[in-house]
Amino acid sequence: MIQVEQTFLDPNEIPIVWRVTQGNDADIDVVVDWLSERKQAVSELLDRHGGVLLRGFTAINSAERFEKALDVLAPELMDYIGGTAPRHTVRGRILTSTDLPQNYTLALHQEMAYTANPPDNIAFFCEVPPAEGGETTVADARIVTRQIDPEVRARFERRGVGVRRTLPTEASVNKKPGIPKAWTDVFETKDPKVVERIALEKGWKVGWLPDSSLQLWQELLPGFKTHPRTGVRVWFNQVHYHAPECTLLWAQRDGRLDQIAEIKRAMLDHPEMLDYVFHRDGSRVAPEDAEHIWDVLVQSEIPMRWQACDLLLLDNVLAMHGRRAFRGNRRILAALIRNRAGARTSTELAHATV
Repeated sequence: MIQVEQTFLDPNEIPIVWRVTQGNDADIDVVVDWLSERKQAVSELLDRHGGVLLRGFTAINSAERFEKALDVLAPELMDYIGGTAPRHTVRGRILTSTDLPQNYTLALHQEMAYTANPPDNIAFFCEVPPAEGGETTVADARIVTRQIDPEVRARFERRGVGVRRTLPTEASVNKKPGIPKAWTDVFETKDPKVVERIALEKGWKVGWLPDSSLQLWQELLPGFKTHPRTGVRVWFNQVHYHAPECTLLWAQRDGRLDQIAEIKRAMLDHPEMLDYVFHRDGSRVAPEDAEHIWDVLVQSEIPMRWQACDLLLLDNVLAMHGRRAFRGNRRILAALIRNRAGARTSTELAHATV
């Protein structure tokens, strides 16, 4: 029989932890049945705390068994078409969390917050814990929102935010400052016509540069999102990933000296190769606003050290996540979860207030 102790890793109560105290040798079918009976309880804890860490379920020890646990915890898994982070499919819709090099940190964010239909929840599974560093950072978006200057919050609430991304070719991916991901990987195709069809379906605008790099304008969205069940409204965008000033701060934080020089050159000589964020009226987001958001997020990080077989569920509105740099092996898998009632249609998006 499985028994768990309910604890917290942090005084901010994110994530709440279910740590197995009895029955950690239970086989995967017993674990899945146990989780199925407690699916509603897990959902309620996500609404309250933003994150639930399942620790000590040693039967969940592979991508296949991670997927099996999600079969009872997650209504539907999403693909990652249009996503910014380099990652690859492990099986089905189980992905690596990120394939960024070890020396890259990841700032706090909600997954795919720059799109109209981001996942509702996200799940992580620790197959191989990092030897050194590599903590996943988390934060309660409700607390983060309160830390943002009220005037900055008001500007984004009133004026919305959109992203223009420049996606390089496979041949030029290493020349792109920031996240190195080619448009062929973002769209999972090498056919420009397929890219244009997908973009049209999603309401995105595309343009091609002379070197065949892609410029992608994604939806103009509110800077905040209202949680569908709790009604709380929180900061929900990725201005800090796509503003050039924050790309520079990111490289400086990681000590990526070569990229620091590349970003500074691009800001002066090749701004078309950088991502940009803008408001509803087409004006650029003020650098000082983007830098303020960056500072708030860095100060809000709560590091979570992984143990083998950990399964972390996060509400993708109420919780933010990121990553610390690491050394040695680290293999964290991820799955993007859609609650079937959570998707926004293009019609709903067209009538959204920004």
